[in-house]
Amino acid sequence: MKKIFFCIIAVLLLISYSSSAQAVIGIPDQVQSATLIVPLMEKGITSVHNTLIVVDSLCSGSQTIHWEIWDVNGNATNAYGNVTFTGSFVSDFGSILASASPAVRTQLTDGDFYRGFMTIDLVTAGTTHLPVNPLYPFRSANCLTGWIYYVRLLEGAANGIPMVHIEGGLSVALHPNARGLYQSGDDREEIDNHARYYAYRTTRGLSIIDDPDNKLNHTISRVYVAGNGETRIVFWAWGPAAYGTTTAPGDVGGPFPYWYFNEAGVQIASGTLSLNRIVNVIDVLGDINGQIWINDIPENFNVYAFSFNSANYPLNPALTWEAMFESTILPHWLP
Repeated sequence: MKKIFFCIIAVLLLISYSSSAQAVIGIPDQVQSATLIVPLMEKGITSVHNTLIVVDSLCSGSQTIHWEIWDVNGNATNAYGNVTFTGSFVSDFGSILASASPAVRTQLTDGDFYRGFMTIDLVTAGTTHLPVNPLYPFRSANCLTGWIYYVRLLEGAANGIPMVHIEGGLSVALHPNARGLYQSGDDREEIDNHARYYAYRTTRGLSIIDDPDNKLNHTISRVYVAGNGETRIVFWAWGPAAYGTTTAPGDVGGPFPYWYFNEAGVQIASGTLSLNRIVNVIDVLGDINGQIWINDIPENFNVYAFSFNSANYPLNPALTWEAMFESTILPHWLP
């Protein structure tokens, strides 16, 4: 009888843990969430690149999600869906595009690729509304976790990175800097400069004050371009609650300074970037490994960045590889 009692308690604790906020509010830590973001969906038009997604539910019973594909400029497309599932939902960009209209594929064309980004929300019912619409049926439970796999399977390379995990169910009593991802005051956490500075202060037991300079000061990305390596930095910046879905950092400020350091910490280059899109894919030129810092992004943009470091050498498959690194984001310079 005692064993049964403890089993029941354990199950109840698991269910509670799976549906409530559990981590630091204001940064996209990988915990159970109510919203997931894929900052880059990419499929080669003639190449073998593809993006695979896996969404897992950590809550009991079936869950309903609404997914939406947006183009690189933040325009919603006519590629969206509602899925009710138990366990896992698995898809890939190639399959989504195969079912999409020619107009959608044209909208998502970006040079040699189809590109955009994806939002995935736990909802109370299927919907055709966008998450920026006040009628959108947000569900507050934190049940979801997700992974992105960027693959070149025919070239023998693949790697994965967690989706951007956004917690839901944030109380209206919480500081306004922490909540309101899609709409002002919705129950999803923000990850803009204000929210990240809020996270920095609250995790250190400091009083809550606003970001002193109203900028996201530094985004630091690892680059690996020596030998046959090449690097692309993906810089996703979106502020629908403050600016609408299609305003990019370059529409508000910029150009934005960047610094390039080698592995010894010596600055070897500097310049500026425009960041005129929501999804910015930056090809790194040169052959020196190190870090690239992108600086002074305007306030109210939710930002996430990572770098692709890869190579393809058909004459020697051992020299074909893929490595990915999440970028470090500093909301305010605090040495």
